[in-house]
Amino acid sequence: MTRQTLMDEVHMVSTSGQRRQLRLLFTIPHFFSALAPNGTNRSRLPSARDERLRAIMATIAGLHQTFGAAIYGLDHFGRTAWQASPSVQHFVDIVICTTGGAHLLDDLPPQHPPFQHNPTTVEPEKLGFECHRLLKDARGRYDYYGYVEDDIVLLDPLFFRKRQLFDGRFGPKALLQPNRYEARPDGPVHKLYVDYHLSPARTARYQDVGNDPHLEMPFLDETITFERTSYPSAGCFFLSEEQLHIWAASPASSDQDVSYLSSLDSAATLSVMKAFRIYKPMLDQAWFLEVLHASPRWIQSVAEITRLARRDNPFAPHLSWGAS
Repeated sequence: MTRQTLMDEVHMVSTSGQRRQLRLLFTIPHFFSALAPNGTNRSRLPSARDERLRAIMATIAGLHQTFGAAIYGLDHFGRTAWQASPSVQHFVDIVICTTGGAHLLDDLPPQHPPFQHNPTTVEPEKLGFECHRLLKDARGRYDYYGYVEDDIVLLDPLFFRKRQLFDGRFGPKALLQPNRYEARPDGPVHKLYVDYHLSPARTARYQDVGNDPHLEMPFLDETITFERTSYPSAGCFFLSEEQLHIWAASPASSDQDVSYLSSLDSAATLSVMKAFRIYKPMLDQAWFLEVLHASPRWIQSVAEITRLARRDNPFAPHLSWGAS
């Protein structure tokens, strides 16, 4: 193949409409008010201010660094930074919902990646539902609609392409949630998936995990197994356009039910748990779709509060957990 023929093919690819675009909307509820020095809620704990600021910075920056357009490669010889132009281009809009002056947005660096601020006067416990309203109002304008807590970081550039593979294979009623993890450089546990298993009784009133309990999909050189999960939480959810319409038409999207664990957990999980069959990649393949929890809560103490159980057999069936 001559250089000219190669250049002609490159030109054809770039002008034939094959370059795909994914329009992404992320809504983020954000709250911080240091009014409870003895509390356990880190959004109200004065000593957690810096941690919460770093977390919201990481959440916003992660979306732009992973999916945004300001990504360049440095050509030292040519003294030029070339902008990346991937085959799938993501267009990112971020809206952060706050209430009153109880937030840390004014403390972000001046050159921090862009977002839209949606100030409200709702009760802090209702901020998540304000994000729900914005998602429904945006119908028809994006390919994926995301609800992301203010300490969740997306780092996988293939995240939504993997979702497209799953969605196209299994249809809109099956919702794939990521696995949320915490990480640290030391200690006996370096990476911990913190929403792996919960007592089935805690979610049995909202879902039947025995309904289509497993799905399988080829990916690269292996088969990925997805399982209905007793712990569908991930601090986020992402809906395709078709799923957004299903969710918006369901009573769950507007009932503001807070009966699942807490108001924060309910906003992030309960309405989609009612509207869809929720799956996660099984533990041995949790990496397939994952998000980072930037405010670690469990990994520092996991070795003290639980026993570390070694398992050598891949894809071994779960033990009988029961319903307790």
